[in-house]
Amino acid sequence: MFQYYLYGLGIHTEIKLYDLDEQNVEKDVWIHYGKVPEEIREFTAKGLASTMSPDRVWFRNDIGHFIITGGNDILVEPMGDVSENDLASFVLGWCIAFLFQLRGASAIHCSAIEIEDQAVLIAGLSGAGKSTIALSFIEAGYRYLVDDIAMVDPGKDMMIEPAFPQQKVCRNIAEQMDDVELCYINEKKDKFAYHNTKDFCGEPKKVTTMFILEKDDSKQVRVEELTGIEKLNAVLKNLFLLDAYQAMGFTVEEKARSLEIAGKIRIYKITRPQDQDTVEEIRERILGLVTGEKKREV
Repeated sequence: MFQYYLYGLGIHTEIKLYDLDEQNVEKDVWIHYGKVPEEIREFTAKGLASTMSPDRVWFRNDIGHFIITGGNDILVEPMGDVSENDLASFVLGWCIAFLFQLRGASAIHCSAIEIEDQAVLIAGLSGAGKSTIALSFIEAGYRYLVDDIAMVDPGKDMMIEPAFPQQKVCRNIAEQMDDVELCYINEKKDKFAYHNTKDFCGEPKKVTTMFILEKDDSKQVRVEELTGIEKLNAVLKNLFLLDAYQAMGFTVEEKARSLEIAGKIRIYKITRPQDQDTVEEIRERILGLVTGEKKREV
């Protein structure tokens, strides 16, 4: 058995979660191998791949069956001969996101960077550059709390707990990183991950601002502060479980929680040109908006 402290919870698990640092912790969550019950096999026979209820979520893919129950139990039944790294990918992604949904938090697909004792979320669709911008902050001396999923509970004063000291990068960035040990991440995307404790922020921080990155054919960086329904739509669009919600429908609780999150933080959309290197400019624009040190036209 392995023990980890992730997102403020003590995790006891039969599945090794990459090469994350182990700790002796009390058990809040139990991750274990098992067989799915017959009722779920009947769903599978009918062609269903997932079900969601207030106290249990089940889904399956080509890696295995996963059942998340009561916000404290994750059962895994591998589909054939799969690696622990492949299992870990879905446990630390979809399973943990569903687990926190059952615990009353929203899983936002983003990086979280510490800026002046605040947590700043950097989000955007695949290819928008969120990993590149987050890495730019880290290279400039800032620390990260989250590299992939931030668990946000507006009922806890918008404080988020650190995830774990692992960063994901796209292949083009990974090919330039000769001095770190990389592992391939099986998430239907061409991603790699590496252990980075040095730049990790291990303390909870309050979320104050969220930046949504987009790309288009413009010639310059544009920044727009979102208001009203645009803020809610921005939160919903960047939920880690968006694909699942689009298939199964948003829960009433998730919509209400997303609305509360949108009302408690500032949200900006940053549109960047397709074919220009604007990483440094975007980093400076974000810093200016968060710290108020530089007045720029938005």
